[in-house]
Amino acid sequence: MPSPMEVLASSLSAARLRVNVLTSNLANAESNRTPEGGPYKRKDVVQIANSYQGSFASA
Repeated sequence: MPSPMEVLASSLSAARLRVNVLTSNLANAESNRTPEGGPYKRKDVVQIANSYQGSFASA
């Protein structure tokens, strides 16, 4: 079972990633060229649930 600190750390990491992607998209909103020569494509964050199968109840 993940500890509360592990859950918190995972949550903060996911939030930081969302903020980083958002700021990257905002910074490049007016960009019309990438280093490869094409248009800038917006980045998206895809989150999935962890597949922990245990119980959260104390034994």
